[in-house]
Amino acid sequence: MSTDSNEARNVLPHVDTGPNDISSTTDAPDTDGIHAGVEIVDDTHAGVETIGDSAEAHGLGVSASVRWLGRTLPTALVFAAFVGVGYWGHSNDWKIPKFSELTDNGPADGVEWCEEHGVPETDCVSCNAGLMPKGKLFGWCDEHGVHECLLHHPELSQLDESPQISQADLDRAARAIALRPRTENDRGCKIHLRRIQFASKAAVDRVGIDIGLVDRGSVVETVSATGEIIYDPTRVARLSSRAAGTVWRVEKNIGDRVREGDVLALIDAADVGRTKAELLQAAAQLDLRSKTYERLSQLGDGVVAGRRVLEAETARAEAEVAVQKAIQALANFGMSLTYDAVRQMPSVKLKLKVRFLGLPSSITRKLDPTRDTSNLIPVLAPRDGLIVRRDVVAGEVIGTTKPLFTVADNSRMWLVLNVPLEEATHIAIGQKVIFRPDGSNQDATGTLSWMSTDVDPETRTVMVRAELPNEDGLLRNETFGAGEIVLREETDAILVPSSAVHWEGCCHVVFVRDKDFMKEGSYKVFHTRSVRPGVKVDESTELIAGLWPDEVVVTKGSGILRADLLKGNLGAG
Repeated sequence: MSTDSNEARNVLPHVDTGPNDISSTTDAPDTDGIHAGVEIVDDTHAGVETIGDSAEAHGLGVSASVRWLGRTLPTALVFAAFVGVGYWGHSNDWKIPKFSELTDNGPADGVEWCEEHGVPETDCVSCNAGLMPKGKLFGWCDEHGVHECLLHHPELSQLDESPQISQADLDRAARAIALRPRTENDRGCKIHLRRIQFASKAAVDRVGIDIGLVDRGSVVETVSATGEIIYDPTRVARLSSRAAGTVWRVEKNIGDRVREGDVLALIDAADVGRTKAELLQAAAQLDLRSKTYERLSQLGDGVVAGRRVLEAETARAEAEVAVQKAIQALANFGMSLTYDAVRQMPSVKLKLKVRFLGLPSSITRKLDPTRDTSNLIPVLAPRDGLIVRRDVVAGEVIGTTKPLFTVADNSRMWLVLNVPLEEATHIAIGQKVIFRPDGSNQDATGTLSWMSTDVDPETRTVMVRAELPNEDGLLRNETFGAGEIVLREETDAILVPSSAVHWEGCCHVVFVRDKDFMKEGSYKVFHTRSVRPGVKVDESTELIAGLWPDEVVVTKGSGILRADLLKGNLGAG
């Protein structure tokens, strides 16, 4: 009864004892008449206590008593009422109705009724085991972690014909169990032996029980992680000029798509013009000294002293070195020219060739050889891609260290995910990755290509990387989103509505309708089946073992059977 009184106290309205009540009860009465002729107890003036003060204190105590009585009296009255009702009910043999009585599943006139299980005594399969024998029991399955395993004993299914268990079904269950730890059933649990019986189908309908079929479907078991899409660093080029100078012209802008070899800008670099002049000068010297050596060597020793021939040969060799040096200097600027081409090309043609060396024909056609400078050096695209950054304008003086353009090949992107440390043991290179960028309703799919050996000291996560194809260009750099690393995909898993699966403290169970339930005159029985759940997909749950497709299970209202199973109101079979 103490519980009832506490509950009654909780629902009672709170008695307001605010400042107005306090002020009304603490106003001191007029004590002028009392003070007249009053004897002073203590001669000292400090801390003098008068009879008026005592009266005031007395008034406060009375007010507090009244307030306490006002708070406790309603509670006491309600408590007394509960006691009275309880005593009266006890005197008149009151009883709490059973579940079967609430559903009108009660006894008919002249029919003996099983009070324990709520069905006619002659039809109770729990009290009369011979009415509906359970058959042979096989007990615990170590491999799949359930009682009475259907994968090994399909004859236990509530189907008209025993199903055929294939090796693919056994392999599927083995993959699910081996992948990661699952909630385990207690091998000593006996709840799977219980059966719940109703007197009729109408009684089942009255309690609001709904059913569903065990089905097959696809499941995907994943590890979730947040992540970010970035450019593939191996496909990003930050371009600078090979020579310091002045930006002569800019050919491309940010957002332009370029091909390998396209000219992005032209730089007027004095060093380039100087090197070209040195090449032409070295080529002329080489031509002259080669002719001198050839003429002297043809005259013979009797005409020309051998020392002069050696000097001519040395001079020619020095000229060759000078030409090679100039060619290498131009190569450092990205301007390719061979020694043989220099030697075989006439000086006039060589001069024209060197003037706009390194520039593609699409640019040289626009240039005037008589007016335009020969100091031009191009900034070329090193690969196909997109200009994602431009930091240069015409007329600007630049050095060799300043990045002018950033070209990125965005046909393939990197996805960097941060996986919780406890899930990292399930991750492996080559696994499929599904990523949905924030603000998008389309998924991107790739393959896991790298996994860090470090753990972030602050977030306790492990960084992993996947490569995502981006041929349509919809994936953008530095996009955040949610990723799923696929651990297991099954196209033919066994699924049930999640509302049908219950944890009973020792094992997972599902209520399975008896295969003869719909037959006329059959016993309306639901079997308690031990199951091993796998992954949840939306509103369905994968069952590794314990059920078979086309079995009928309780979905809506299964909680009613569960509660009644635990209470024993409908009996145990």
